[in-house]
Amino acid sequence: MELEQVKGNTWVLKSWELIPLYKLDDHRCVLLDTGLVEQQADLDESLNRYGLTPVGIICSHAHIDHMGNNAFLKEKYGAQVAMSLGEAGHQFSYLAMNVSNYLYSPEDMGASPAHKGTPVLADRIILPGEETIDFCGAAFGIVSTPGHTCDHICVKTPDNVLYLGDAMMTGRTLHRSKFPYAFCMKDYLDSMRKIRTVEADRYVVAHYGVYDEILPLVDMEARFLTQRMLELLDLVGDYTTPKLLASAICRTYRIDAENLRDLAYFEAASLAYINYLRGLGHLEAYIQDNQILYRRTPDSVAKLKEKKEAVLPQTGRFQ
Repeated sequence: MELEQVKGNTWVLKSWELIPLYKLDDHRCVLLDTGLVEQQADLDESLNRYGLTPVGIICSHAHIDHMGNNAFLKEKYGAQVAMSLGEAGHQFSYLAMNVSNYLYSPEDMGASPAHKGTPVLADRIILPGEETIDFCGAAFGIVSTPGHTCDHICVKTPDNVLYLGDAMMTGRTLHRSKFPYAFCMKDYLDSMRKIRTVEADRYVVAHYGVYDEILPLVDMEARFLTQRMLELLDLVGDYTTPKLLASAICRTYRIDAENLRDLAYFEAASLAYINYLRGLGHLEAYIQDNQILYRRTPDSVAKLKEKKEAVLPQTGRFQ
């Protein structure tokens, strides 16, 4: 990993994602997230090469590409781990991690190579309402941004650099993502609107980039996700379920689930999409044959009919 300065004592380790860090002095640092288990050797070698010892970790959320090496760094270096209340509760054991991966079995979770060795007990719980924390001798700002996960946070370093984690993605990454994930799409969009009001000198987006200005990216993502959710309505026939919608999205966008974890992820994301569309009044839930199914509401069906009629020219309109 290459180390690149962002501002002052705030730096990023550059891999396929960005892992920010704040230098407390010439040797000690606080990491903001720790990447995947698969990146463990690369991360450790890079820290050693640059003469850095991680004494603390502030974790944005408990997804495997952000907390995969928390436990390893805590065991090897004695690094203190700080997490928000909701995320810390999801990472202290394999069974707790199963809550946010509920389509996996507990046995699958424990056996998954991507989750191997990841449970860790946080040393510092960031409570709801805390906007600053003193951690490892430095003051960090905390911005609560739920939606991507239940208690996702953004972190502002003492250099006034805001690390957004997965509170948003850049356009390049976003448009490649056929299944943009949010635990709650409504809260995710609300948190992005909140980010618009957070002033910082520079912004670091995990996936992917360092920016002086974030508003255009925030607005672009909000428009993209809003439009993508509406596009998914066209994939709903007489009825749908999270499983059926995930399958329809895979067919439409030519995606192949390569393993059980990916397919479970797709289905969980589809449920979040369905719940968002229900909140907008486009879908409604009903029970049939002891199953929960979802269909378009009468208003949504009427708008779909108007849309189709508007696209097709009337017979005889053109000579």
